[in-house]
Order: sequence, then C-alpha cells, then structure tokens
Amino acid sequence: MSQKPAIVIAQGSWMNASAYDVILEKLHAAGYPAKHVKLPSIGSTATPLPGLPEDVAAIQSVLAKFRDAGRKVIILCHSSGGVSGSNATVGFDNVSGVIFLSAFMISKGKSLAQRPGGPPLPWMDMQGEQIFLHEDKLPDALYNDLDEESGLKWAKEVSSTSAALFGGVSNYEPWAEGVPCAYIFCDDDKALPMQVQREMATQFLGPDPITVNLKAGHSPFLSMPDELVAAIAKVESKMSQKSAK
Repeated sequence: MSQKPAIVIAQGSWMNASAYDVILEKLHAAGYPAKHVKLPSIGSTATPLPGLPEDVAAIQSVLAKFRDAGRKVIILCHSSGGVSGSNATVGFDNVSGVIFLSAFMISKGKSLAQRPGGPPLPWMDMQGEQIFLHEDKLPDALYNDLDEESGLKWAKEVSSTSAALFGGVSNYEPWAEGVPCAYIFCDDDKALPMQVQREMATQFLGPDPITVNLKAGHSPFLSMPDELVAAIAKVESKMSQKSAK
C-alpha cells in the first residue's frame, strides 16, 4: 500500500489555530500526517507587520521538514491561504498537489486586494495597517452553517490580520507549472461566494477539473469536519494518480 501524503494546512486570515484542532485530529485518524501552519500575518504586533512573504516562508519551513523526511505533501489552502499556499510550492518537488478549500486562486502579478471578495468587506474593520473583524457580523459571514452558540463562540476566536498580506503580489501559479490542483467548493459560503469560487476554479483549473462540493459555509473544518476529510481524501486520491503519471 502506498504511503499517504502529509496534509499541510495553509489557513485563511484571522482565525486562531484552535479552529483547526478537530480537522487535524480527523486527518490523523484517516491516516494522513497533518500539520497546521500558523501564519505570521495573523495577530502580529511586529513593526513592520508581516505579510505574504513571511507567510510563504512559514509554510515552506514545514514543507522542508516533510521533504527532509522523504514525505510527499498536499497543501490544503483555505480562503486567503490560497495565495500563500500557492507561492509556497516554489522549489518543493515533494508537493504532489494543492487543494483549494473555498480559497483564492489569483494570477501571477496580482494581489488579494485586486480580487472580488478581497478587502474591504462589511464584516471587516480596517484600522491602519491592521484589519480586525466586526464580531457581531461574523456568525452570519463566516459561521452561517454552525448553530448559534457555536457561531458566537468562534466569532470571539479571531485575531487581526496584517493589511500587507492583501497587498502582497503573487509570484507563482502552481496549476500552470504542472502541480495537480483541486477545488473544494463551499456552496453556502457567504464570505467567499460560490460565484467567485467557481469563477476562479473555471479560470485556472482547466479541462477535467478535480472538484468536490460541500453544502457548507466558509468554515467546513468547524461545521462538517467528517465530510471535509472525506472530500480531501477523494480529491487527494485523484491528484496522486495524476502526479504519478
């Protein structure tokens, strides 16, 4: 039996690491070595604030450890992590695929700020070089498929994100460089609407795309972790077959 790849999670903005605890446990139980990368652009008070280059470096440090251990890796990118995760693949031949989970796919030379769904949005609170969130708007924007109590709980579990992240220019398109890519659509996502998700996937994935749909909001790792792990396993199997050809 072939060895399963490791799953490295390139998270989206604002969320604290605890949001990924359950999905990590379930990935481990499914036989995937899995690691969440806490991105420097989240919650930092450094001067200057870290942005895209620092986030990319943080992901690459984890990729390097798996490479040195002889392990193949799938990068699971969520939301804005689609940009940092994409750029992190440069120079890492142990990356056998990238899964975009309701995540941004943007052209080389573009930034998140230039994409529909980028800042500012009504639930974002722009304060100089940092972007905070309006807690009262998060249950509907980010956690609309969670029960009320859980939505309110997770609305408190967020940090600021450096505005520099959204102005950072992407320099790499893994889908154009032969890296197998897939998209997990979140049908009920209010933060990154389905129309935007589909437009990006259609533009970049090409013919015969590897995709899965979840009846989920923006945070399926919280609302339906079992279904998400099943979706990851499904697309990982297809991508591994592609990378093996």
